[in-house]
Amino acid sequence: MCQAVRFQFEGKDFEPHFASARACIPVRMKNGQDLLVCWGRRPRERAQGPFGPGIRLSAIQAGVWDKLLPQPVKIAVQEFMEVDVTGSQHWFRVTTGQYLQGVLIRENNSYRVYVVQLDCNTNDICFERWPRVVSDPF
Repeated sequence: MCQAVRFQFEGKDFEPHFASARACIPVRMKNGQDLLVCWGRRPRERAQGPFGPGIRLSAIQAGVWDKLLPQPVKIAVQEFMEVDVTGSQHWFRVTTGQYLQGVLIRENNSYRVYVVQLDCNTNDICFERWPRVVSDPF
């Protein structure tokens, strides 16, 4: 599952790792506004959303998180890092005009974003999950 990303925001380079407290990633809202939003939920954080950096697409489609009113967003990054089933890290480039799909959850006066994850068949690929990639337009 997606553990780190690389991106530029307001002219600065960032490389947040999910494990870091207060890791934020860039979210493009439907109205075109770009925001830095807290990424996922770590074990010691008090919040309503699920633990981890991502949410499975199958859980979203099944309505598991409907009570949190998830909103689809695009995560504008240049690269993302996945960890394979052996624990090795691999960086992957995101093609221009494409985004990682995210789900934005509002909690009181703040937001959290989760990367939408696809389940993989580990017989065919060495990753358990893979981020869903989407294109323009929204």
